[in-house]
Amino acid sequence: MTQPPISPSLGDEELDRLEALLDSPVFKGEAMALDELQGFLCAVISAPDTILPSAWLPVALGESPEYENQQQAEEVLGLVMRFYNDIAHALQQGEGIALQLYRPEGEEDYDFQSWCSGYFDGVELSEVDWYEAGDPDELDELLFPFGVLAGDLDHFLHDSGRSAITEKEKAELLAACREGIAGAVMRTYRYWLARRSAKTARREAPKVGRNDPCPCGSGKKFKQCCGAPGNLH
Repeated sequence: MTQPPISPSLGDEELDRLEALLDSPVFKGEAMALDELQGFLCAVISAPDTILPSAWLPVALGESPEYENQQQAEEVLGLVMRFYNDIAHALQQGEGIALQLYRPEGEEDYDFQSWCSGYFDGVELSEVDWYEAGDPDELDELLFPFGVLAGDLDHFLHDSGRSAITEKEKAELLAACREGIAGAVMRTYRYWLARRSAKTARREAPKVGRNDPCPCGSGKKFKQCCGAPGNLH
């Protein structure tokens, strides 16, 4: 996949600025938070097909930002594209990703759910169906930690044939997934990097958005039903 030219990496102050802008009234609550955006872009960059900014920017920032002026619009887009470039460069070089995570007030652990939910939004955006282009068993293994941390523990219990899990087992599972998620990002990127020259299967059915009603008729959003991480294939 062709990557955009490398631009100067974002420093801490610029990351803070991007974080503040994403949370500003400009986006009417539609823009992704910084952690969600990073997870989303990791999947976009790792995908089996090339996903252009024209496709992923509206998902990341919302359909109709109300910028105060042209200068602010250029600042936002410049920061977002440099953030994208930083992630792409880190993956290309095999450097690994320094995850942007938040620790909820009063909690000891960082919140991985938003980050991993963003990753699955990036998976779903691909025009090439991941499970048609790759091996389903291999992808289940690659995406397993993302699914657990995105809040998909019920699917883990169902797939393993277990009706319950002890609190100790749950804590151990979550800890292992948290510890291994950065490595899972790199493994998934390398998985598709090795396969991009192969012929890929494109979706035949109309694409269903993550926030659209599920076509199964359950009344739930697609991402909460058949589009949940464990049901993507």
